[in-house]
Amino acid sequence: MLKLRTQNSELGTQNFVAALCACVIIFLGGCRQQQKIEDQKPIAEQKEAKESPAKLSAEIEQLKKQVESLMGINKQARTEALSTLSTVEVTNRSDLYDKDDDKKRETLVVYLKPIDDMGDTVKATGSVDIELWNLNAPSENATLGQWKIEPEELKKYWTSSLMSTHYKLQFDIGPKLTGKEKELTLKVKFTDYLTGKVFTGQKVINK
Repeated sequence: MLKLRTQNSELGTQNFVAALCACVIIFLGGCRQQQKIEDQKPIAEQKEAKESPAKLSAEIEQLKKQVESLMGINKQARTEALSTLSTVEVTNRSDLYDKDDDKKRETLVVYLKPIDDMGDTVKATGSVDIELWNLNAPSENATLGQWKIEPEELKKYWTSSLMSTHYKLQFDIGPKLTGKEKELTLKVKFTDYLTGKVFTGQKVINK
């Protein structure tokens, strides 16, 4: 009986050792596989992963310095140093134009000139609402066109020349015109995204 128990004990120990060895082999195999996967990653990704903490720390430090610099400047002084928008001029060049030489003025071209408090023309950021009216027509037919240009789109229409610097906006209104109109009224609203101020202007267009 004692001999049988000893054999069973020895057999159990052997099985345990074998199972333990199998677990170790599987674990080591998994580690090697994971390392192989890591090694197969592009070198640029591995480098970026290592540099990310250092890069983030540097950016945070830079932001701290910027905040400290701004805190050291009087708020009122900062505000007074900024040029603000004073007016938005609808220039006299805003008119109807014939763009395809068919002797029909079917294109509305609007020239806007934002001017700051120092009298300089500036590329102000904002949205523009434009309306074209025939005030001599019945009320139901008086509105010939309405357009809204958001800041992301508006910035694409900034142009400069020897004669002027301005926003140049164009709209096809041929289908809206009957040819009998004698005069049209152009209305413009510019909302300044820096200050929230709204500037309005209008111009009579004689046909």
